[in-house]
Amino acid sequence: MAQVTEAGAAPPKAVVGPRPLPRWKRVLTGQTAKDNILLIGTFIGLLLLWEALSRVIKPIIFTSPGRTLDAFVEMVQDGSLLEAWMETLVVLIVALTLAGSLGVVLGIILGRFRTASDLVEPEVTAIFLTPRIALLPLIALWFGFGDPAKIIVVFLFSFFEVFFTVRNGVRTIDKEYVEVANAYCIPERTMLTQVVVPASLPYIATGLRLGLLHGMVGVVLVGFFLQNNGIGGLLYYHGQDFRVPALFAGLFTVMLLGLAINFSLRWVERKVAPWRESQS
Repeated sequence: MAQVTEAGAAPPKAVVGPRPLPRWKRVLTGQTAKDNILLIGTFIGLLLLWEALSRVIKPIIFTSPGRTLDAFVEMVQDGSLLEAWMETLVVLIVALTLAGSLGVVLGIILGRFRTASDLVEPEVTAIFLTPRIALLPLIALWFGFGDPAKIIVVFLFSFFEVFFTVRNGVRTIDKEYVEVANAYCIPERTMLTQVVVPASLPYIATGLRLGLLHGMVGVVLVGFFLQNNGIGGLLYYHGQDFRVPALFAGLFTVMLLGLAINFSLRWVERKVAPWRESQS
């Protein structure tokens, strides 16, 4: 029996709604069945369309799903696909580590300190507005055609996405947090580590995701224009030899890795900023 207050009325009970289930539980319980059916149906429809197009387009410029799968199995068995991706991942990991670290640090510094931004940002923006492909001859002249030049090119493709996303995120931090910290005379170092960086985590995760995806573009292009190895070199040679099934198979591995990176970092974004998913 509810207790009665001095005013004679029972205190209201808080109404708590059920928590939304995680996505994997919604899948198991059938709550996302319609989405799954639509996804599977779209995939099957695309395969059927692909097969139909392969029957009317000349095989010298197009291929079927079956021949693409055969080429994929062949490249896996002879080790050429694994070797190409191992060479590519070395360049990708080194370049993205450098781009992510420097992009986050500079993004926080230039987003927080206006004087540093006024000094450095014009130069950074000028390089950003220069097409990265236009810098390839200069990079090749200075660093050659090997892995150092490739790392620099992939770094340039990734860095600016991380930097501008983090910088803009730092500048959009709620001013109330900063004002409260200033009211308590918190030192700048503590402000950065306890206020700015935690509030910027969603933007850091988004910037790293965008940097990784743009880095994938760069790591394929360097295989075309610099030393022809890695996954870019593999695609280049198969295209030169008109081995269309192998070319399609290599392209699909690039697409699958890009999707895996995108979904993985979106999961990280949801972990560091779960309110974004509820708002969307």
